[in-house]
Amino acid sequence: MHELRVGILGAGLIGSVHAAAYAATPGVKVVAVADPVAAKAARLATSAGAAAVTGLDGLLDRGLDIVSICTPSTSHAAATVRALGAGLHVLCEKPIARSLPDARLIVDAAARAPGILMIAHVTRFEPDHRQAKLVVESGQLGQVQMMTHSLTTSLPGWSEGGWISEIELSGGPLVDLAVHSFDYLSWLTGSQPVRVHAVGRDTGAGASTYAIAHVRYASGALALVETSWAHPVSQGFKLSAEFVGTDGRLSWDYDHIAGGFLHRVEGGTVRFDPLGDNGYRAEVQSFVEAVRSTGPTPVPAEDGLAALRTSLAALESVRTGTTIDLTTWELP
Repeated sequence: MHELRVGILGAGLIGSVHAAAYAATPGVKVVAVADPVAAKAARLATSAGAAAVTGLDGLLDRGLDIVSICTPSTSHAAATVRALGAGLHVLCEKPIARSLPDARLIVDAAARAPGILMIAHVTRFEPDHRQAKLVVESGQLGQVQMMTHSLTTSLPGWSEGGWISEIELSGGPLVDLAVHSFDYLSWLTGSQPVRVHAVGRDTGAGASTYAIAHVRYASGALALVETSWAHPVSQGFKLSAEFVGTDGRLSWDYDHIAGGFLHRVEGGTVRFDPLGDNGYRAEVQSFVEAVRSTGPTPVPAEDGLAALRTSLAALESVRTGTTIDLTTWELP
């Protein structure tokens, strides 16, 4: 079996998660890491047994098969389009982009490229979320009528220079965090949203850092999506989910996305997860399988675009106080 050569663009927390998932995948080797902060690239490269290089150019010079794009979403389009154009397979972190025009550039590039593009919506690969999808597909819930999905945490502290707290760069939790919910709920039901109304509140964590979105789907199902970066640091990350159908109810919750963290004095972070990185390994392994079999991609660019569009519509609903008709809406 040909060993697949991987490069990672972005050596922050999510880059390290990708590196660990590749390390757990047979027949794959991370050979190069790039990051604007040279020390971060060197640190992750050392732990992965790879070379630290400069930028995407340095990665493309390494004869890669795969590149993981683990940079801020404002830079996803330029890097993803170029990597696809170079013939590489690309695993691009969510959200697919920060803007709809950038997302469409990625969709168009993926349609032309010979390689596989997957948008890293990891929620689809988490054990509990995958099991819920199987339950719905089996018909045990009957017709899904009501869904709630809540992702709440404190303001993330892992972003370089604090870019995540700048709503122009990240979109805030409705874009960076709730995009998980919007993607998952469409995937679960096999139905696209047709209407969204959201309300938000500014907090000490920033603009609209506590928000609730009400969504109606083409299937008739209703959803309540809650998202926050305003919860106490001591509370940590909390997820709760409930799905109610004509024949039953399914629900679960958990308080962490990882078992724990080791924060080193020199700045490195090691994650400990007794559940196997809570879906990241399954996500990467599914991507690698698609690369080896030449497709199809587990999460198409079109799905990433749809989830981003719902997030941006929710953000626009907060701004205007109006309900957004997703069957016709475009950003002004």
